[in-house]
Formats: sequence, C-alpha cells, structure tokens
Amino acid sequence: MSYLLFLLLGLGSGAIYAILALGLVLKHRSAGVVDFAHCAVAMFCAYVYIELHEQGELVLPWTALPWHIQLFSTSGIAAGAAIPITLAYAAILGLIFYYGVIRPLRHAPALARVGASVGLMLYLEGIAVLNFGTFALSSPPILPQDPMHLASGLIVPSDRLYLTGIVIVIGLVLGALYRYTRFGLATRAAAGNERGAVLIGLSATRLSAANWVLATVLAAVAGILILPITTLNPGTYTLFIVPALGAALLGRFISFPVTVAAGLAIGMLQSELEKLQTVWSWLPQQGLEEGLPFLLIMIAIVLLSRRLPSRGELSDRYRGTIGRPAKPLRTTVLSGLIGLAAILLFSQLYKFAFASSLNVTCVCLSVVVITGYVGQISLAQNAFAGISAFMVAHFGNWLGLGFPLALILGALVAVAVGVVIGLPAVRVRGVNLAVATLATAAALDALVFNSNWFSGGYNGMTVGAPHLFGLDLGVGRNGSSTVFAIFSLVIVCLVGLFVARLRNSPAGRMFIAVRSNERAAASVGVNVARTKLFAFAISAFIAGIAGGLLAYQQVNINPASFTMWTSLTVLAITYVGGVGRIAGAVAAGFLLASNGVMATLLDKLFAFNQYQTVIAGMALLLTAVGNPDGIAKEMQAVYFKILGRAQRTLGIQPVPASGPVSEAVAASGSPMGTGAAAEHIEEVPS
Repeated sequence: MSYLLFLLLGLGSGAIYAILALGLVLKHRSAGVVDFAHCAVAMFCAYVYIELHEQGELVLPWTALPWHIQLFSTSGIAAGAAIPITLAYAAILGLIFYYGVIRPLRHAPALARVGASVGLMLYLEGIAVLNFGTFALSSPPILPQDPMHLASGLIVPSDRLYLTGIVIVIGLVLGALYRYTRFGLATRAAAGNERGAVLIGLSATRLSAANWVLATVLAAVAGILILPITTLNPGTYTLFIVPALGAALLGRFISFPVTVAAGLAIGMLQSELEKLQTVWSWLPQQGLEEGLPFLLIMIAIVLLSRRLPSRGELSDRYRGTIGRPAKPLRTTVLSGLIGLAAILLFSQLYKFAFASSLNVTCVCLSVVVITGYVGQISLAQNAFAGISAFMVAHFGNWLGLGFPLALILGALVAVAVGVVIGLPAVRVRGVNLAVATLATAAALDALVFNSNWFSGGYNGMTVGAPHLFGLDLGVGRNGSSTVFAIFSLVIVCLVGLFVARLRNSPAGRMFIAVRSNERAAASVGVNVARTKLFAFAISAFIAGIAGGLLAYQQVNINPASFTMWTSLTVLAITYVGGVGRIAGAVAAGFLLASNGVMATLLDKLFAFNQYQTVIAGMALLLTAVGNPDGIAKEMQAVYFKILGRAQRTLGIQPVPASGPVSEAVAASGSPMGTGAAAEHIEEVPS
C-alpha cells in the first residue's frame, strides 16, 4: 500500500511537468522552437501573482528603472482577482516575446533559436534575482487540500488529484482543438508546410503568435498552481525544464495526450524512487529523482529518433560564418607575448582575473570545436570540465599523481564521458541534441557533482598545486597569481594553436562538411557518425583541460562551479563572442566571463557583478536576433578598417578585405589572448 501511496503523491509534480510540457508542445508545433525559457516564464509569472495577491503591486520585467506599480491596496487582492490579471499579463508577455524574439528567428538555424531561448531564460532569472532576491517564497493553497481517503491506510491530499484532473482536461481539450477545429487544423497545416500555408491564405505568423500566447498562459497557470506544493525562487522553477522537456520529447512534440501521460508518469516514478531509496540502501541517496528525466530522454532519443519532428518550414536564409586561421603559430606566439606583458603589468587582482579569463577561453574553445565547427549544439561543456576538475583532485589525493599526468588523465576521463554523451548525436541533431545534452548536464549536476563520494559535497575537494621540474606553478600562499597566470597562458595558447591547426586539417574540413550538410558529407565518403564522436571527444578533452586549470586555480573546488546553468552560460557567452571563431572564444573569456578581466574592471568601477546574468541574457538575445556571427567578426572588421586607414596614411598598399592576409597582419594579433587575430578574413559559410 505504501508503494501505491508514493505513486499517487507523485501526481502533483507530474501534473506540473505535464502542463509545462503541453506549453512546450504548443510552441514547437506552431513555431518550431524548443523554448528553454518556458519554465523561467512560469517562474516570473508566479512572482507576478504573489506580488498582486500579497502586495497589490504589478511587477514589470526589468530592473534599475521603476519595476513595480501599486495597483491596489498594500494588503493585496484576492486570489480570484490576482489569477486572471496574471494570466492576462502572461498573454501580453507571450506576444512581446513572440514578436520581439521568436518571429525574427523563424528562418534562423537551430543554434540561433536555442541561443535566443537560453538568453531569455538567463534574462528572466537575472531579473528575478535582482528584484526579488533568492529567498524562497510560498503562497496559500489555491486548490482544496483536504485529505482524501481512497482506501484503508491510503490518504492523499486532494490538491494532487485536482491538479491531475485539471491537466488531463487541458490535454484532452488541446487534443480536440488541434484535431477537429479550424484553428487547430490551420496550425497543423502551417507547421507542416509554412510556404504551402501562405499559398492557401493562412497567416503562419498570426497562428504562431496565438499558439505562443496560449502556451505562455499555460506556463503561468503551472507557475501559480505549483506555489502551494513547492517554494518559489529563481532557481527552483527553471529546473523543471528538464522533466518537462522529457515529457514533451516522449510525446514527440506532437501528441498532447501522450505528453500528459508522460509528465504524470515522470512525477509518479520520481516519487516512487523516494520510497525505493528507503528500501534499497544501494540506490544513490541524492539526485536520483533529478536523473530520471535524463534516462527517459535518452531512451526517447534512441527509440524515437526517426520519428522526432522536423518542421516543413522555409530553409535557413543565413547561417553564421566560420573563421579560417592564418599563420596560427605566429599569432599564438605574439598573443602569448602580449599576454605575458599584461600579466607582468597587472596587479594581483587582475592577474587572478586574467587567469580566470584564460580558463573560460579554454572552455569556450571546446564550444567552438563542437558547435562552431561541427554544428552540434552541446549544453554540457562545463559539465565535462567538472568531471575533469574533480578527477584531477582524485588522482592527486588517491594516487599521488601531479601535473601534468593528473591533468591529462582527468581530461581523458572527460573524453570518455563526452563520447558516451555524444552517442545521441549519431541519431539526432539540432534542438533534440540540445535537449539531450541539457539533460546530461542536469543529471551530472544532481547525481555526480553533488555526491559526497565524487565531489566532497558542500565542502568540495582540495587540489594540490601543480609542480614541474620542482617549480611551483600554482597560486601562491600569499595570493600571488603571477606564476599561475603565466602557466595558464602557456596551456591555453597551446590549446588555441591546436584548435587553429585542427580547423585547417583534413579533420577540420570533415567537421565543416558535416556542419553544412550531413547527407552531402556522407555522399563523398565522410563517416558522419565517427566524425561527430571524434568532435565530441576533442571538445570534451579541451573542456577537461579547462576544468583541470580551474581546479588548480581555485585550490578547493565545489559543485557550484559546474551546475547546469554554468554550461548554459558558457554557450551563451561563446555565441555572443562568435561561436565559429577562435577569436570568439577569446572575446567570451576576456570580455564576457563573469570573473574575467572586463567583469572585474567593471565591477570595481560600477558594482557590475549583480547585473551580469541580465546583461548576458540580453546580449545573447540581441546576438541571436541581429548578429549570428558574434562580436568577434565585428571586432575583426573594425581592426582591418583601422589598419587599412593607417596603411593608406603611411602610403602602404592596404591589405584587401578578402583574400590572403599578409604575414604582418596575421601576426599582429590582439591584446586579448590566444588566437584573437588568427582568423583569416576569408569566411566559410555553413
């Protein structure tokens, strides 16, 4: 009987997963977008409801400026009035997000869409932290909570059953709406073939907007209904995206009834696992429930990969370009010399920040390889870095291994994990792969990084300083970072040189062929599956090197450095920097990293740190919508423009804007670090 009780108790969370998943299905069916910001929207709408209900204030989605309006008395308003106002607010948000973000990206590649939704998620989460803090909030119950006696000894809170009934009704109504009504049939027609829908007089834009509004309202409903079950804070709600995506994926982003059943099943199985943990002591006692959606997503990808949807929309009009390094050895040497000069001139604060920028640059280089060169959207790169970081600690503490063996072995363990995680890439790509890697990052965060046996739990693990030929390369006991910054500079310069050589090698050409057209690449003899797995292995190794460097820098590492959100942030700043360029990784590390040189400077001058998440989200949104090449290409264009003017002033023949770049220009470099000027001006469209 107790097993059945736990299954029924899981109906509450399962109903929330299901209603969130229904919104994801609506958005994908109408606009072809997997919205990673969906649960962040639910979180923000929950705050809107609480502020209306308790304070009578309407909150606005920004900060610094006045962000709340007193509409009613300070004692708040009744739930019966606050709920419809919140739902109307959600509908307006849905229209704004659709016309401001989604519609401009309707012909964009999958990476731009993923980037935009991740950017919106980061923005809303940052706004919530700034305006409401991180303290958990709760709300009085909305649905009846009287205990229901279903059988002898089987007592279930009634709100779980009411929630289940509500979500089943919503699923059935949506299923009937899309199967039998003119609106539903028109939406299905526009989703199946956008050009054909236009030819018969249907407005795909209006249909998508209406569906997006409906999905946003459903997100608000979920955000409000879950309040009595769990506490509200910016981090909790956004974690629901993984099980919601799992339910939507099991429904193939098409079937509303299957999506509802999958969401309920995930919640019930998670609850049952809590019971089994008390019965079977050998089960992991931490993170098992969070890891379940990862397992289900992987099963869905393996079993349903050929049936997962791809919309019949107009082909992509434009994709970002890939830089082509010229004279990478000379650029690397010059960049290293400039970096060395900066380290020697910086104060200790900026030396530490410089080392942090180098570390982030290294992680971003792994994104350049897997996403920029091969076109595989991976949201787990920082998780690979975490695997390596903790393994470096284990190799040092258990086996007494030091640098460089511990660093290399740690990176090789990350390679093994990366290859396993890359297996779904053999069968799926685009947003479906992004879903799989996001679930991977969440599962590693919950099951591995938060476990005492692997990471030391909240206390973390201590890592010994690296030594080479008797020289201490670590951060000094007095906080001196000079030697470590130089050590990091050498490592990252070598990694940047390797990535540049890889880009120009036969393997790099295979990468780009797979990125451009997998079928065409296969037709000329490229083994697509092997190429993808090779790319995952290389990118995981690079991320593993970055993780080891971070471990040496922090001395004591803890799971907070490798959460799922850090992997999302890595993709975000790399995309803004320029995901197809080595210079983009450098720009991400030095200009955009949260603990890098520029952030340290701005924080010292303007107390910038508290706004970093909001600014990163906005930057990612603007880049995805308006500049898919990132800021690296713009910086390069400005560089050559200034150089050309200087040459004309001096009477020197200017270097053309396309074609071969002279050795002098290729070696001129950038003061930001490895390979910043190693991009050939010739562009290779994907």
